[in-house]
Amino acid sequence: HYSPSFSSLAGGMDFEVQAIEAEICLKRPATDLGEGSIWDVRTARLLWLDIPNAKLFRLDPTTGENEEHDLSAYSTHVSSVVPLDANDDPSGDRVGVTLREGFALYNFRTKDLENLGGNPQVAERERFNDGKVDPQGRYWAGTFTKNEALEPVPNGSLYRRNPSGSVDMVLSGVGISNGITWTKDGRTMYYNDTITAQVDAFAFDAETGDISNRRTCIKGFGEANGWPDGCCLDADGMLWVARFNGGCAGRYDPASGKLLAEVRVPEAAGKQVTSVAFGGDGFGDLFLTTAREGKTAAQAAAEGQDLAGSLFFVPRARLAGIGAVPGQPPNALRLN
Repeated sequence: HYSPSFSSLAGGMDFEVQAIEAEICLKRPATDLGEGSIWDVRTARLLWLDIPNAKLFRLDPTTGENEEHDLSAYSTHVSSVVPLDANDDPSGDRVGVTLREGFALYNFRTKDLENLGGNPQVAERERFNDGKVDPQGRYWAGTFTKNEALEPVPNGSLYRRNPSGSVDMVLSGVGISNGITWTKDGRTMYYNDTITAQVDAFAFDAETGDISNRRTCIKGFGEANGWPDGCCLDADGMLWVARFNGGCAGRYDPASGKLLAEVRVPEAAGKQVTSVAFGGDGFGDLFLTTAREGKTAAQAAAEGQDLAGSLFFVPRARLAGIGAVPGQPPNALRLN
């Protein structure tokens, strides 16, 4: 099921990595920008999104049922979704989301949305983007801004919503705020500002939520190989990074920056891989979202990319074939 391939993402050196092709999990060509995949342990469902259509999905991988929730009455965009802590909501009905304007809660059962207080002002061509929760239950999400030519400019910010309800700006000068995750020991935070073409690491203070000592840990992304988008960690502390316009997600050793393996989507899915998440029993399966930004569904199909925007996965048995291990459980949002 896998074959050796070549890449040049670590220090400009060509070397051989094992690659495997993901399987189709859910064909959904109507999706413009699939994103935000994350497993909800409360319901054993995969949560994911179509950002510009303000659609929130909840997939049962065992049956293939994909619930669709339209949030366009509340906002033009929904850009991230996170499970709530079981102490705040054991039912799995409620999740945290970021809309274009900031942090909110959504109820799958009642279809009600509650805006959370303390959201920052966003500019005319600015919106919230990817977000995740740290080990203490704080919701982190960043923004990106476009100029009049609709090109991304480094005027975005990274925000942290604390369980107390306050929202702090943690970073400014952000280009496209994207993947964010924390090591198992809670001492390091990894962060992708996509336009920098690198993954950065920060020292993380669990008690205060403060970050410091920013450093680059993985380099070499860009036009040729894809841009760093969503990310997640596995049980060995290796970092999986979705590569937008790279057609794959890579497994990296963040200590050395070395690329260890790749999961690629079929050619019919295009090159826009946006997020990566572990799920299933023991977090053994890997899920990938895709997009077809800049193309209609008809245009994508005419170019042989009728699977662009669909959801893909790799079962644990096939991941083991490239030396990969199950994932770390995602953190859950705490409201108080």
